Amino acid sequence: MKESDYQIVIIGAGAVGLAISRALAERGNKSVLIVDRDPGFGRGISSRNSEVIHSGIYYPIDSLKSKYCIMGRELLYQYCEANKVFHQRCGKIIIADEHQKESLMDLFHLGESKNMGDLKILSKKEISYSEPDINGSIGLRIDSTGIIDAHGLMNSFYQKSIASNHDYLFQSTVMDCEPTQNGYQLTIKSPADDLEKVTSDWVINAAGLNSDIISNMIIPENSTPDLIFSKGFYFSLASRWKNRFNHLIYPMPDKDQRSLGIHLSFDQTGSVKLGPDAHFLPDRTEDYSMDESLLKHFFEEASKYIVGLEIEDLTPNFSGIRPKIKTDDYSFADFYIAHEKEKGFSGWINLIGLESPGLTSAIAIGEEIARWVNDS
Repeated sequence: MKESDYQIVIIGAGAVGLAISRALAERGNKSVLIVDRDPGFGRGISSRNSEVIHSGIYYPIDSLKSKYCIMGRELLYQYCEANKVFHQRCGKIIIADEHQKESLMDLFHLGESKNMGDLKILSKKEISYSEPDINGSIGLRIDSTGIIDAHGLMNSFYQKSIASNHDYLFQSTVMDCEPTQNGYQLTIKSPADDLEKVTSDWVINAAGLNSDIISNMIIPENSTPDLIFSKGFYFSLASRWKNRFNHLIYPMPDKDQRSLGIHLSFDQTGSVKLGPDAHFLPDRTEDYSMDESLLKHFFEEASKYIVGLEIEDLTPNFSGIRPKIKTDDYSFADFYIAHEKEKGFSGWINLIGLESPGLTSAIAIGEEIARWVNDS
């Protein structure tokens, strides 16, 4: 029997794909190829987000999002400390009005049920004391939330992968896939538009926005989830707001749009941004252009909790697209992470719908996938 070209092919070099490659490297797996359509790693979903280390409070207790986020954030803090990746456990405050108090308490109790001991209900006075520029009737402080240099993290994963002699094909697109006697054969279009055949014992589909399309190349349609794109915009705040905030500030979640609402975050320089909002896209066009007409809406939403904000303080920044699993009523959808052996595709692992909190969950997911491969 002819040996495969590689033991493992990973499709997608975003945060999760790189975390998997790093976990495989730590276990001594050297026969690994990572394929990505962009010119370098981390150019898609992973480069267009809030760079927040999430607590895991929002998600149902028995969901994969809750499991991997809570496990992943502590692994992430430990990894960043050990590998000198910028991070800051700044905490966040979820702000609510009086009529949202019951919903905020529901979040608090959900966090308690997950043994999150870093929660505190804040009064209006306590909010003002912690954050003089923030107004809210009641707040929920979550100390485990933080910020991270997402590119620095991904670069660290990439360097560990490269050190284990993993191969990378950038600007390369998976066009087709078919089973072989001992694994899979992928047809890959190179940067020169040549078609190359690569065989592998394992295929790990971490293709982000195209993960459902990749899955359907090998698994019958309707057997795995379909994606819908959700576009979110970000606006920067003027330099006068730099280093004015100690915590990330979130409104109550927007359940209709399956988003966390237009929140306030900052980076390692103290520069502040607002966003994202959420707009479901009617097609799968990856359009990252900004819609400057949203500036007034962002100002109105942020003015509900930022004291003294002026519309002139807002400047269009960037946009991102999230791969949300399609549901009939746009309700909560969990990560889809599965070794598809029960469907008859042993050695094929799908990761579909890895939106937020995918960055926070990356190390935990990477460790799990590496275990699946090495324990089989």
